[in-house]
Amino acid sequence: GDTIMVNSSSDKDAKCPGSCPFFAQDKTDDKFCTFRCVANAAECVKMNPKTPIADTKMGICRSPMVESCREYHYDGTDTCKVCNSLYDLGPDGLCYSQFKYGVIGLAVVLGVLFLFIVVWMIDLFSRPHCNEDAVQKALEFRSHQKLRTSAQDGRRLWPLTTNLLREAPAGAGMLLHFNFQFVVIIWGLAIALIWVIMATVYDHALFILGTRSFGTPRSNCILVAWGYETQQKLMWTKISFCVLVYVLTFVGSLLMGIRQLRLFQVFDYQNKTMKDFVLMCEGLPQLGGAEHVEEELKNSVESFTGSTVVSVSVAWEHQAHQETIFQYLENDMVERDPHLKSAQATDISPPEMNPVRNALFNFEQATLYGESEESNVATDSEMRELCLGMHTSPCAFVVFDSERDRDIALEKFEQSHGMEYRGCKLQFNELLSEPDTVEWHNYGHSSIPAKLSRLFLGFGAIFLGLVFWSVVFYAPYAWAVMTFNYDNGQQPGAIYGLAFSMVVVVGNQIMYEICARVSDFVGFRFSDTKAVCYMILFCISCLYNVLVDLFTTYYTVELIMEELGFRTYFGQKLSEIDTFTEKFETYAMQRSLAENTYRYAFPATYLIPFLIEPVVTIYVPLVLGRALVASHPEIQGRDAEAWVAAIPMDMGRYADIVLNMLLGVLIFYFPGGWTHTLFFGLAGSHVFVYIMDHCRLLRSVPSITVATMEVDWWAQAMIAPVCGLVLSCTVFKANCQGHGYCIQGMRLVGICTGAFWAHTIVHFLLLMYVVPLFGKAKPEVDPCKDVTFKDVAQVMPCSWFTTNPVHCLRSKLVYNHNPPCRFMFSGKEHSLEVNESIGCHFSDEIAESECFKGLHSIQGNMQALSSLRSEVTSLRSQQAGQD
Repeated sequence: GDTIMVNSSSDKDAKCPGSCPFFAQDKTDDKFCTFRCVANAAECVKMNPKTPIADTKMGICRSPMVESCREYHYDGTDTCKVCNSLYDLGPDGLCYSQFKYGVIGLAVVLGVLFLFIVVWMIDLFSRPHCNEDAVQKALEFRSHQKLRTSAQDGRRLWPLTTNLLREAPAGAGMLLHFNFQFVVIIWGLAIALIWVIMATVYDHALFILGTRSFGTPRSNCILVAWGYETQQKLMWTKISFCVLVYVLTFVGSLLMGIRQLRLFQVFDYQNKTMKDFVLMCEGLPQLGGAEHVEEELKNSVESFTGSTVVSVSVAWEHQAHQETIFQYLENDMVERDPHLKSAQATDISPPEMNPVRNALFNFEQATLYGESEESNVATDSEMRELCLGMHTSPCAFVVFDSERDRDIALEKFEQSHGMEYRGCKLQFNELLSEPDTVEWHNYGHSSIPAKLSRLFLGFGAIFLGLVFWSVVFYAPYAWAVMTFNYDNGQQPGAIYGLAFSMVVVVGNQIMYEICARVSDFVGFRFSDTKAVCYMILFCISCLYNVLVDLFTTYYTVELIMEELGFRTYFGQKLSEIDTFTEKFETYAMQRSLAENTYRYAFPATYLIPFLIEPVVTIYVPLVLGRALVASHPEIQGRDAEAWVAAIPMDMGRYADIVLNMLLGVLIFYFPGGWTHTLFFGLAGSHVFVYIMDHCRLLRSVPSITVATMEVDWWAQAMIAPVCGLVLSCTVFKANCQGHGYCIQGMRLVGICTGAFWAHTIVHFLLLMYVVPLFGKAKPEVDPCKDVTFKDVAQVMPCSWFTTNPVHCLRSKLVYNHNPPCRFMFSGKEHSLEVNESIGCHFSDEIAESECFKGLHSIQGNMQALSSLRSEVTSLRSQQAGQD
């Protein structure tokens, strides 16, 4: 046949005639993308010596196909001459991994471990229950922990129909959190719909541009030609789309910032909480525990300001003794808790078991829980000595009787620039945080230099975690992709896609764990600030993972494309292109990077972690804890409660949302065929996340109050880089498109980077100085002006006193209050006692529990099924009798 040069209009599915059934790439001339139909393998070799195999199934002349081969035998067989590194050449001409026996061994070990877990779980869930009363009491405690209405409303669970976009059972900060999630869902949906509308109206090619797979050399030539021409023809739509998304995101984020601020202010103006009665005192000298600092400071403030002070809660240096103090306070609560006292005395001897079950039972005792620590609890005298040996931190919380008293005192402090106290000038400031967000143990050792030092060490831990993920998880996957045989249109199978998703999920989880621990380690005084630190660290760390993947993908694709002989639309070999920007913009590169970015985001980051989350954080811990308590009669009281206690909720979800937004806009750098799918996936995934968080807050996690908008504000600030990336992409895509500039090389990269930082800085400044101008004015008449601290403390168990462990210790052991201020444990609010003279006003009955009969057990479910069968049989008998 004749040699024909293919182009964008060529039919990629065309077949050669029966007399010459094989497409062969013509290498006998200097042209590119030229092909001829040939009759046999001999003619294949004449056209291209590297394609000696006439493949009747594919209808092409192809090269040998051997996995992990560096150099082939071009003798018409699928055999290798030289294998890649870490592979050995077998006698059959195939390449085999040098680590295959190690991999097999690891697989056997993991298989045995998996089998052990399966056998253990089956045995655990099929055991007879011999500790049912302890299980029921523990599950009732779990129910008591949950978010409930006020005492006036009967301490009931909030209904699942509660609209968390308008109501704030968990505080104003949680109200903003759900509104933030809702806006992100609308944002993702809007972007996807804009692209769908543009593709429908202008050109359906926008739906598939960049999504078509590579194939045979002939198909690749057609694909590159079609992709380049289509991309250039429709570049104006991509630029217009980026401009529209930039304006939508930028303006929308500022409007959202205004709305979030006004929502918070409306809630704050209409409600009185603990923060409205307190001033934070800073500059306190270091005083010993033998002195009555609280009373002395209270009297000094009252004398100086004329305002009524309820009491003072001093932040004491006690991190070294935190565990001892907590254990003592917990033991004190257990001795008084009527819920635990009502448990029936049971025989704690285990039932008779077969040898296998007995071995598993002993394994559980040895590894899953230790011996009771009640005997190690310090005595009253020991704890008193501990209190007397403590020293104050520079901070204390002065609680006033009313907000008016607090405002009068603050005005006097500001006029006099503080208050003299024991030779020190104390400064007083308003607080936006609530008492249950205070990290009391971090006072005294959390100076700015100390925090910066620990943060620096934390960055080192994050770096080591990133290296660990890169070497242990990502590198093997990258090597497998790099050594894959892409000749003749072969593509990695589904197992590679699954492996990549798991690598991404593992990387994100490693970063989640490390960043959470670093945020704890830094020593922030408030949990909201800790959440902000975690959000920023997590986003930066995961973006590093993304950059590692993009860099590796770029390098891998570059090697593969050059080896396969890919050219640009104009026939230039990729290996001959000098500048990064030109090579980055070639359609072959764009298509490969687009797919990898999409796969990284969806489902690996957008969906899989959130599908796993309720299983590993709610269902499995509850089911496992319940089964262990039910089968171990020695687990009683507080130990049983700990095994079934719910995992607390935090504001880490903001980090997930911001990361997903950042990953989403990265797709704008590439052909747009993935855009609508990706953003529909983002919106759909966050609908699931919203529903999950809604149910989790109202039915699973311990009660939580998020009173400030600190985390939400920083999440809004993190949208600035999102907008900056969109602007940077717009500048990049508009280059050399008739918009007044055409820049090549790294100078273009510098300009795009400058656009990113310019927007990020301007956006941040607008959030700081312009958005607050549109806030809601404070009403002239305070609707809650007559509400006092006592009124709030009667309905809120968390106060500046009941959350401070050392304050509770000193109330009992130093001041000898009767009753003393009791420490507030989640789910144990009923154990608090009233003593109005020291600011303790909360009292409540044990909340009504949910019904947990037969929940999550094979035995219970079988009993339920048996009961159901009996009822059905009875109904049928009654019906038969009536007939």
